[in-house]
Amino acid sequence: MSKRRNNRTCTNRKPKQAIIAQQGATKSLTRSAGTGEKKRWHPGNILAIAMKVASVFGKDGFSNYAASIGNASPLMMAGRFERSGLTMDRETLTAAYRGSWVAKRIIDMPSEDMTREWYMIESSISMEDIHDIYELEAKHNIKQEMTNALRWARLYGGAIAVIVLLGQEDILNKPLRMDIILPGFFQGLLVLDPTQGIEPSLEKVSDLCDPDFGLPEYYYVNVDQDGITRNIKIHHSRILRFIGRELPENEMVNQNYWGASELEHIWDDLIMYHTASANMAQLLFQANITTLQSDDLMEKLCLGTTENREQVFETLHVENLFRNNFGTQLLGAGDKMQNLNYNFTGISDVFDRLMMNMAGAAEIPETRFFGRSPQGMNSTGEADLQHYYDMIAQQQERMLRPALEKLLPILALSALGYVPEDLRINFNPVRTLSAEKQMEFAERHTELVLKALEKGALTRDEARAELKAQSEKTDVFAKLA
Repeated sequence: MSKRRNNRTCTNRKPKQAIIAQQGATKSLTRSAGTGEKKRWHPGNILAIAMKVASVFGKDGFSNYAASIGNASPLMMAGRFERSGLTMDRETLTAAYRGSWVAKRIIDMPSEDMTREWYMIESSISMEDIHDIYELEAKHNIKQEMTNALRWARLYGGAIAVIVLLGQEDILNKPLRMDIILPGFFQGLLVLDPTQGIEPSLEKVSDLCDPDFGLPEYYYVNVDQDGITRNIKIHHSRILRFIGRELPENEMVNQNYWGASELEHIWDDLIMYHTASANMAQLLFQANITTLQSDDLMEKLCLGTTENREQVFETLHVENLFRNNFGTQLLGAGDKMQNLNYNFTGISDVFDRLMMNMAGAAEIPETRFFGRSPQGMNSTGEADLQHYYDMIAQQQERMLRPALEKLLPILALSALGYVPEDLRINFNPVRTLSAEKQMEFAERHTELVLKALEKGALTRDEARAELKAQSEKTDVFAKLA
């Protein structure tokens, strides 16, 4: 009876080269150091085994085992990235925010810059109606509440702002209906962060047209009412949602549908900065050390009586008093005194590099983060600032615009009684121009408008409108009708 070949493929079967490498490794481990010696592990054999196994199972990349370079270097391959889980450790995040001015600035500065110049409403409605919306917003301090929401989202990875409407306290678990919002109904925002007990529901938004599709449909929050903490179920349509640093889908689910804290990816740099700063301060105590050599000092301290030790301490105390008050020092016949000075050369350069690394990790220019003047010849820091303000503009679009566009129709209903069809917002420029820059911009813009008017490209009314529009940035021609 002839044998038939088994055509099934075993997924766990090892390649022939791997089997040979393992066999060679086993022989090397059991090989004795010499005839008659007991079998044992040899460092040389272990290195050879590692080279053989790495040749089969090694990682992609450059390797040089003779020189221990690349994947063959134990020091190089020992480092790896691990999940810190810092975002879920909210007590540590709070301690860092309260105790470290660097951490606080990393959280606060971009949040405040995102709302500093705020936004401008663009619509065909009258300026009086637009000002009514602005007044309602200012009455409930919406700008500051939004800033706080952005701040806690950056610190804890997420935050919410509950839209508070008059007379709807008992129907917070129901979808928000725009048709029942009347003038005067809007009562402000209630900003909450994850430390206050925000728990997303297991139900998810299933409406494909909803901007929150795939996110939790409800949020359970702890609210203090008359001194009693109550857990309230709130529908997602009544909530403005803010998240920190975005994560992949699976990681976001693990974080209860929040993002990551801004401190998580720069934690190591933050620790290094404060460690270096503390060590530099400690070195100041070592800047000038005076040593006193005495022949029988240790004998008196270790072998002498309590009275001998007290005499030594009293003698040193008196010597310090004379040195401090008169600049003289009393010494015994066999005593020697030496003054040692510490050299601080190079420390400032190392700390400057740590500051640069810290600013880079925080994505904030050194000139703004630490308030330093630009370093280097012909350096103005202009490119770094422009990059930072571009980043702030992107964060406005990602974090601030969705919340404002959800809130603005509610503000319009409460202030005007209706929602204009063309209601939209534009963020004001994040970076404000200096007075000199404003004048330069106004002169160039005015010159262009006048040239266009001379060549007939603009009418007089259109030219006046262009000059009026530029006044919002430069305050020039602000009184044009």
